[in-house]
Amino acid sequence: MRILFDARSVRTPSGLYVFQGLATAWCDNPRVSRVYAAIPDGFEAARVPRGVEPVRHESASWLRHVGTVLPRIADRVQADIIFSPNASPPRDERSVLFFQDLFHFRPRVSKGERVRGWVGRTTRASWRAVAAPAALLGVAVSTEVLSHVRRRVRVRSVLIPNGVDVHDLRWVGDQPEVVIMGGIGSRKDEGVGIRAWARIPARARAGLRLHVIGVEPAMRRATLGSLAASLDVAESTTISGQVDRDAFLEIVARSRLAVSCSRLEAFGLPVAEALALGAPLICSDIPAHRELMRRAGAGAAFAPHDTVDLSRRIASALEGTGPLRMAPAPQAWTWRARANEHLDAYQAARTPN
Repeated sequence: MRILFDARSVRTPSGLYVFQGLATAWCDNPRVSRVYAAIPDGFEAARVPRGVEPVRHESASWLRHVGTVLPRIADRVQADIIFSPNASPPRDERSVLFFQDLFHFRPRVSKGERVRGWVGRTTRASWRAVAAPAALLGVAVSTEVLSHVRRRVRVRSVLIPNGVDVHDLRWVGDQPEVVIMGGIGSRKDEGVGIRAWARIPARARAGLRLHVIGVEPAMRRATLGSLAASLDVAESTTISGQVDRDAFLEIVARSRLAVSCSRLEAFGLPVAEALALGAPLICSDIPAHRELMRRAGAGAAFAPHDTVDLSRRIASALEGTGPLRMAPAPQAWTWRARANEHLDAYQAARTPN
């Protein structure tokens, strides 16, 4: 099988994680003869995983890219599969739509969103309505995403979660630190964690720090820093930006407790990684997190936005009554296993009934 990965839209850390994890695992699978990556001018070659053959193309408008550029590349490399990570594929029977974002299904402009972004998303949704019925398959990363796909997109679809690779790292909890796993954008709701921290009695926080990690952009770090100061917990709170994945895993593995306050996730990669590390985890009670905790048989949830509930759970964990922890992550969670599930699904979709 020859697979062409459309890497034009690989811009975010999570997008790069999927690209590198899935493409690398495909390269190691005996059912795959070649993996290609369609990359535009300016795409850093270092981001292309080992074993993947880059195919450079001139930058073009998004519609021209999916309408003509990508199908021509697929024909040239004789691809059997055109993998579209932004779920906006060519109108082609080889296309696989990868749904890894709930923002595919947001119907209107949200507060603070630029109209241009809404127009772009609406244009892609309109094209998807035309292209999807001709596609081979749609792949959703969670049950919630799959339900949206089956209601709104005319394409045969399956559920395959993202892979999780934490190497041989395991939780040790040897640092006096509670880590809030933040990220890009206000949906990460890190302020809930800071408010909960401020509610915990000072004696219970003595000698401990709250580390809010991965917060971007810088303006959000400043806002959260001001919040911590206003709540008189600035001295025990550290707020930092993105770090590379290995550093992130190390921080979570050495923390006493990992927390995610996010109010919207399609899959919840930081939560999946914390679970796979065996870290004690408290996360917001949203569908993606519930699904991961159910599969892991570990973790504890708090009501989204509820600082009182979260503060009680953090205090309880610090006193020794923490959430259940996951045993070493099963092989089924790895990218190697997930890539194999993809191939099974592609072959099943290509086989006449």
